[in-house]
Amino acid sequence: MQELIVFPYSGTGIEALDCLGKDFKCIGFVSDDESLIGSFYNEIGIFSRDIFIQKPNAKVLAVPGSPSSFLKRKAIIENLNIDDSRFASVIHPNAFISSNINIGFNTLIMAGVVITSNAKIGNHVCVLPNSVIHHDSVVGNYTLIAAGNVISGDVNIGENCYIGAGCSIINGCTIGSKSLIGIGSNVIRNIPENKKFAGNPAKELTRE
Repeated sequence: MQELIVFPYSGTGIEALDCLGKDFKCIGFVSDDESLIGSFYNEIGIFSRDIFIQKPNAKVLAVPGSPSSFLKRKAIIENLNIDDSRFASVIHPNAFISSNINIGFNTLIMAGVVITSNAKIGNHVCVLPNSVIHHDSVVGNYTLIAAGNVISGDVNIGENCYIGAGCSIINGCTIGSKSLIGIGSNVIRNIPENKKFAGNPAKELTRE
């Protein structure tokens, strides 16, 4: 069983524990909050970034990001200075993954996710529970897919996007990099880069 370090200590990091199956054993969380270092979650210690050096053979799963911070994911992960070969991809045993898809490194796929033929999932991607990604769709690096999404066939989601929970995206649609789709939205046309859309049908919102 491969030792695994999870960054950061967060809701998504905690949920990742349920996805480890028999392949990984979490030996610690990493937090940048000094008040948490030295404490425990369910007997798993919370450490500073020094554990990356102290445990050089442990794999790393880095899952930062939220609707308010998703645009910083790339910078946060790169700032860890972890070699790509150390990153793990973690797939819940109850996810259904087609045999002919491509999944990158440092990717987390949670319970109930279905990914069908010829889909491509990039590096540093999170797909939360019960989302469906249909044939020939592409999810770009550093993108977060929240729970309960239905992504139809031939959809192209760019890098560093956030797709809120319960969205539906029509087949053949493109979502530009660094864009956010709000919770419960129905996307029926292409979304440009660096935009925020929400609603049924999804319409552009003004960034705060």
